[in-house]
Formats: sequence, C-alpha cells, structure tokens
Amino acid sequence: MKNTAIKLCNETIYPGEILSLALPSPQLFSCAPLHIPIKVIHGKQSGPCLLLTAAMHGNEINGTEIIHRLLNLPMISRLRGTLIAVPILNVYGFINRDRYLPGGVDLNRSFPGAKNGSMAERIAHLFSTEILSRSNYCIDLQTGPLNCSNLPQVYANFNDKQSLELAKAFNTPIILNAVPEAGSLQSLATEKHIPFLMYEAGEAMRFDEHAITTGLEGIINVMRKLEMLPEKNRQEKSFKSLLAQTSVWICSSSSGVSHSKHKLGQHVQKGDTLSVIKDPFGASENVTLFSPNEGVIVGKNNLPLVHEGEALFQLAVFPEMNHAANHLEAWHVNSTQR
Repeated sequence: MKNTAIKLCNETIYPGEILSLALPSPQLFSCAPLHIPIKVIHGKQSGPCLLLTAAMHGNEINGTEIIHRLLNLPMISRLRGTLIAVPILNVYGFINRDRYLPGGVDLNRSFPGAKNGSMAERIAHLFSTEILSRSNYCIDLQTGPLNCSNLPQVYANFNDKQSLELAKAFNTPIILNAVPEAGSLQSLATEKHIPFLMYEAGEAMRFDEHAITTGLEGIINVMRKLEMLPEKNRQEKSFKSLLAQTSVWICSSSSGVSHSKHKLGQHVQKGDTLSVIKDPFGASENVTLFSPNEGVIVGKNNLPLVHEGEALFQLAVFPEMNHAANHLEAWHVNSTQR
C-alpha cells in the first residue's frame, strides 16, 4: 500500500522523501542558538514509524555513530513506513562533552516535561509533543557512563509483550528487565503505549566497534521484524538472547586503587574475588571485594582509582547460570569470527 504525507515540526513530508530538520531548543546564555538534528526517511510504501534516539546523555556517542551508519546503508532506500532518527538529543551535553544539561540535570529524568518549565523540561516537552507523539515504536541508544563499559544489552519491560518481542528480535547477548522509572523516556513511552527498547553498550566518550556493529545489526533486525526492511536472502545462524530478571551493582567497600582482571561477559561464582583494593600509600591492609552472587559481569568500572561506595561491577543473574555462561562464551566466539 502506498504511503501518505505526514507533518512533522511544521514540515510536510511526502512519500519517498528524505528530510533533515532542526528542532529549536533553548539557546545558550550567549544567545547562540541550539537545534536538535532530526533525519526523517519517509518510505514510498506504508508501514510503522520507528523513532531512534541517541546521545540522551551528551557524552554517550556510540549511538550517534550507529545512527549515522544506518542512514548510509543502501537498504534504507527500500524502507517501508517512516524512520525518525535523532542522532543527538542532548545537544548541550554533546557540545560540552558532558552527560547532563546545565545544572547537572539528567534529561532522562525530565519527561514528559513542561512548556514553561526548566531547560530540561522544555526540551523534554518539545521532543515529546513534536517527535515522540508521531512514533509507533522507539529505540533509545545509550552507553555506560564515563569510565564504565557495558556488555551489549537491551533493556525492555518484560510485562510489555511487544517490547519483549522486539528485544528478542534485536538479538543482543542479554536482555534485562527494566521497570520504567519516573521521568524517563521509557516511562512516557509506556504511558503512551509505545513499545520501547533501550540498547546500552560500550563506554561514554569512546567508540566501541563491537558495541556499534551489534547495535546496528540489532536495529536492522527490529526493522525487519516490523517489516520495514526486506528479509535476508540467506538465513544465518544466530544465538538467542538470554533474559535476566535482575542485575546487581557491587560497590567498593573502601577507597584506594582497584586491581581486577575480570572482563565483561565473565561468569563469576558467589564468593569469588572481584577486586583487591590497595592503599596507594601502603599504610593500610589490602581490602578484597567478593562477589555476593553468582552471575555474569555485564558492566565494569574501568577506573582503577575508586572511592568507598563507588559502583565497580554490574552482575546479571540468571536462573540457570551454567547455561548462561556457556551461552555467552559461544556468543563471544561467534561474534569474533564474523
């Protein structure tokens, strides 16, 4: 079925058109304007509208690269439906290489926003009314924070069947259950009955090729699931994602220099040594950090200098840990051979 024209940000977009838009956001105190870049690809044939967002936190740049690579794929010319891509949502943070908006405000805790609210609330309101409201599905691309790297993983609300099915189609090693938090984009999408995924991989301010290629393949998988892109001519063997209901963060019990040889994706037993924290001046005894659970490391703090209470490891916990460990090892071997 042929597509019809749509209106976005006061622009009419006709079937077969590709349009670059700039959504005006609150300007800087120097009166320099800020605009949120938006790329719209409106297919000739009808289909769903998928929204992709990246750099919700301004220093998380892997998602920006994923969107750029996706838009340059030849297959996008055969798109059914509409793709709305926002490669940099937090333009202020991106310019300043910072996670937050002015005043240390997290944009992902400011939805649905308010027309006359704070800077973050105004951006959230503008984005919600002009962009999110036009979408049928949403994928948000994030990374771990600065100095912390994450195994490629998708967060979805397991109580939302559509979101969970799309998460399985995305096909990352792990799918984690995510209960919507107040003020988050996921919470607003859930309220509007828009299936929502958050892909998280790599580290802020660093390109991670494995995270980027996994994310790119995942989005293509979802678009094929939604019949926005043609199916593969040849079916390749793929590993099914593992579902984890819970994950736990393990924090440093003291300040000092952390020594650890553990890597992302590694299986650890309850009671295993995760890190030895040493006094840089040699005045105190070493402190050993033990794993409180059996699990798989899906997040890791890469900074050796740590404060007491600082998060060092994120463990995903599965019902059948041996199966999970073997599965992730096979996934790693398969991904390195591609």
